[in-house]
Amino acid sequence: MWRWILRVYVAFVVFAVFLFLEGILLVRFDHLLMHFGWAGLNCQLHEHTLSTMFLLGLVAGQAYLGSNFTGRGWFRSKSGLTYEGFRLEWLKPWTWLIWSPVFLAGILFWLAIQSERGALNQISWTAFWHGYLAPDCSDGGVFVIGGDFQCGFHLMFLGTWIAAVGYSVAPLLRKQLGKIRRSL
Repeated sequence: MWRWILRVYVAFVVFAVFLFLEGILLVRFDHLLMHFGWAGLNCQLHEHTLSTMFLLGLVAGQAYLGSNFTGRGWFRSKSGLTYEGFRLEWLKPWTWLIWSPVFLAGILFWLAIQSERGALNQISWTAFWHGYLAPDCSDGGVFVIGGDFQCGFHLMFLGTWIAAVGYSVAPLLRKQLGKIRRSL
């Protein structure tokens, strides 16, 4: 049981680190493009947050996580059994499930905000869609100082879950691209 808890924890951390590093690279690349006068990527990043998060997860999931990544013999228990077989690549398609509690926590926070506003009895599918799944963040939302709090929830909870979906799809994409490359 402890081995599985450790595997899930390491998969959770590896995903978060890869997503963070990919995000930093994307922001730096965007700043470099803006320095040279092209703001097209900046507009796309701010207007299509969920697709950006999905693509970040897809790119982060392209790294192969074999036993060489986790280090052979790095993790040893007192009994002498190693934790070399983390099977992180096997867990990668299930990352969306590991991050689903984050998505559900976002829904609970959104419901708590609605109850504080007194709008809990007026919740409908369209209110959920426009309030949590697709809020209007066209003014920059979370990227603007003093931006919309709802857009921050949108990025933090739903965005990371969408990135986890992209991370989970990445091995399938890598496999299909490998088949296409071999056929050429």
